[in-house]
Order: sequence, then structure tokens, then C-alpha cells
Amino acid sequence: MREHKGGAKTMTERPPWFGRAVGEILAASRFGIVGLAATAVHAGVALGLAMPGILPPLVANTIAFLTAFAVSFAGHHFWSFPQAPQAKRRWKARLPRFFLIALMGFAANSGALASWLAFTNWPQSVGILLAIVLVPAVTFLGSRLWAFADTRIAPAGANDHDCV
Repeated sequence: MREHKGGAKTMTERPPWFGRAVGEILAASRFGIVGLAATAVHAGVALGLAMPGILPPLVANTIAFLTAFAVSFAGHHFWSFPQAPQAKRRWKARLPRFFLIALMGFAANSGALASWLAFTNWPQSVGILLAIVLVPAVTFLGSRLWAFADTRIAPAGANDHDCV
């Protein structure tokens, strides 16, 4: 606490967990931005290959998923969950873990939607929106706690190179 001239006391120190919480919020925000970019790439590639009839929709969607995965992994590896420059070689350990999480997210999204459509009479748009909201949250947790677990989130105010 700090005392001002008039005798009033104000709290100037933040609790020890505050910086880490802000760092985690920053990582989650970056994760969301990268996810939106990857989603745009996925949609663009899938539509660009399927709509003019270049490839069948399922083949176009598979190519789009793999292309979006590359965007997503690069964004998360270098920006959402950054590391010290000397640790950038950890991509070899992170890549297969994140690919497994991405595949499980894709399967969970499809399974949630299929279940919604099979077991409810509610509009399919509600099921799609629920899957879109819930699966990325679980994917973030899997990414943060397993695929990119080798990254410590720096306290607020620290630069990205303070993370190891």
C-alpha cells in the first residue's frame, strides 16, 4: 500500500498471479486470432477447389484442412506460444502433438454436430454454433497443456523472448 499526501491509502502492488493471468489471456487471444486466420484459409482453399469443380468436396476439404493446419501450427508455434529464440527447434516435438490435437478437434466438431443432428429437433445452425464455440476452447486447453506445454507464459509486460 502507498500513502498519499491526504493520508489516503491505495494499493499499488498487484497479486503475484496477476501477471501470469494477463499472459494467459494474451496467449488465448493470440490463439483465437491465429484460429480465425486458419479458418479463413481453410474456407478459402476448400471453396476455391470445390466450387469450380477442380476437386470433389471431401478431397478439397482435406487439402484445406492440411493447409489451414500449417497456418495454425506456424502461428501458434511462433506467436501464440512463443519461445526464446534458441528454443525454436522444439517444433519437431510440438508438431505431431498439435496435429493429433487438430485431428481430435476436427473429429469432436464433426461428432458433436452429427450427434446434435441425430438426437435433437433444434435447428442445425445452433448445433454448428455450439461445435464452433466448444471445440476451440478444448483445443486451446490441449494445445496449452500438452502440444505447447514446453512454453512458460511470461508475465504481463515481459517481451516474448522472456518465455522459455
